[in-house]
Amino acid sequence: MATPLITKILIDYAYPNQDLYLLTFLVLLGIVIFLFNMYFSDVSSYLDTFIHQTLSIDLRNKFFTKLLRLPLRFHYEKQVGDLMVRVTDDIDVIIDAVAETIPVVIKIILQLVALLVICLMIDINLTILALIGIPFYFIQTRFFAKRFEIVQEKSQKRESEIYTFYQEKMSNVKTIKSFNQEMHETDRLIDKLKRMFRLVRENLFLGLFNSFFDAIMITLWTSFLAWYAGYRVITGHITIGEIMAILVYLGQIHQPFMDFGTVYKSLVSSFVSINRVNEIFEKEPEAYKDTRTFILYDIKGQVKFDNVSFHYPDTDEYILKNISFNANPGKVTALCGTSGAGKSTILDLLLRFVETNEGEIYIDEYEIKKVSLITLRANISIVSQDVVIFSGTIRENLQYGCKEVDEEKMIQATKDAEIYEFIKDTAKGFDTRIGEGGLGISGGQRQRLSIARALYRGVKILILDEATSALDSITEAKIYKNMQKALEDKTVIMITHRPSSLHNAEKIYVVHENKICESGDFDELLQKKGEFYKFYQAQVHETEEETEEKIKMKKLRKKIDKEKVDKEKAKEELKLSDLEKVIMDMYYNKKQTYAAISKELGMEPYDVNLIRKSAKEKLETLRKLELE
Repeated sequence: MATPLITKILIDYAYPNQDLYLLTFLVLLGIVIFLFNMYFSDVSSYLDTFIHQTLSIDLRNKFFTKLLRLPLRFHYEKQVGDLMVRVTDDIDVIIDAVAETIPVVIKIILQLVALLVICLMIDINLTILALIGIPFYFIQTRFFAKRFEIVQEKSQKRESEIYTFYQEKMSNVKTIKSFNQEMHETDRLIDKLKRMFRLVRENLFLGLFNSFFDAIMITLWTSFLAWYAGYRVITGHITIGEIMAILVYLGQIHQPFMDFGTVYKSLVSSFVSINRVNEIFEKEPEAYKDTRTFILYDIKGQVKFDNVSFHYPDTDEYILKNISFNANPGKVTALCGTSGAGKSTILDLLLRFVETNEGEIYIDEYEIKKVSLITLRANISIVSQDVVIFSGTIRENLQYGCKEVDEEKMIQATKDAEIYEFIKDTAKGFDTRIGEGGLGISGGQRQRLSIARALYRGVKILILDEATSALDSITEAKIYKNMQKALEDKTVIMITHRPSSLHNAEKIYVVHENKICESGDFDELLQKKGEFYKFYQAQVHETEEETEEKIKMKKLRKKIDKEKVDKEKAKEELKLSDLEKVIMDMYYNKKQTYAAISKELGMEPYDVNLIRKSAKEKLETLRKLELE
């Protein structure tokens, strides 16, 4: 900025007056100014990078944290690709706009103030004339900025669609290949990319038109100022040095205004990204840090649903209506029914992924609406049919969500889940790496690993949502047998369609048409011949006669088992006491009289006779039981 002023002094004073000292001073001053500008440029570059990275870390962290705090329904409704664009491209646009705008605006203000002061000092008339063209530049800038904003908004939507497309197809390559749809999906991608390219081209043309009008305006403006400056020299109002200085300064004034136009267009375009990111920040999060809530600690784990009803906010149609049941510690409680009956919604309500519209849910004596979300979910483990395995080691997946590390407990959990032998046979054992989504292990192994993870947490409430759907019946039976000890003080809530799993439940609740229509154990529900009876037949594909025969056989086995228990109990009660055995031996084997026996045992003869008769009756009854 000082160079034109130095040039003016050289032309008007140093050269005409042949002033060597002034010339030397001005050259040295120019060198100092140049070095200072270099230093300032380096510092500015460092600060720009620092601000950019700090903003990037802070904003991305806050955005990701916000996403994790939003209700589950939000994530069901939003596409992953759209969120990925917001967390990457949109945030990049915002950071670039903020990080570049602040220093550029400060620089523009300082430059304009300094340049205007210098120009006004040199020639006030020429400076005022030069400023007349500024409003026209602002009008042109605003005109193009609005159109850039429209194109930017369309581009962001198209980019979200492309990200979503990539994410969906890369997650389902196996399905695409099995249906021979590689070319079809490629054609769909090309179509989306072409539509995106049309927007890029539209943006490019806008930029070209904007640059063209900028160039015309600046050329006409500069040409007129050059003519008027020449006129001022010819008429003797200013010197040649002054005209050279002021023309350079006026030329430099153009640059801040052009920079301002660029910043303005960048800001207007970034408003699209700001609105998209702000839309997420304005969403209502789950109440994680409500100070009015109770903290669940050292619970028994009893779960109670009391007349619970639920419907989504955007509809009056109830998903669940008047649901009531109890799930007690040490017991397995099962929920069964046809798809869409609302079974999984019951679990969503328990975990407070959604909130009840009517009724209350209790854990022990606490209403879960008044319980801290963090401690509520810390006391519940869930094994879902849609198993989630993260990329990392087996150990990291097993310890997910656990603060403490217990190697023995982890080994026992994997043994109970019938996955230990597989882990032991891998090259690095628990430190074996697994790909994203459990890549490299089978569906059954993923499910067993998920069961082991839930058991390792050791919490009081365990939810099994089709937890063994990928396992064969033999492995399933082994796992349930292994888990008996680990779950003896736990509350287990099971959702399943498999009759083999329902046999493990002490209490079964049948969900039909959004209500609980029946409850009881497996045999009781079959005998009722209600919805469970239909559900069972549909699952095992039996005829009514086959099911009836099974019910009869179950009744017979139950009767036989009861009779066996009664007989064993009777035998236990009919066993002779030690005294009875001694008296029977002395009377029948040794042929002793009542008097001799009573004398030897210190008893009355009458009592000896009563005990002998009682013992004899017991032995006769036992013989009859043996013969039956």
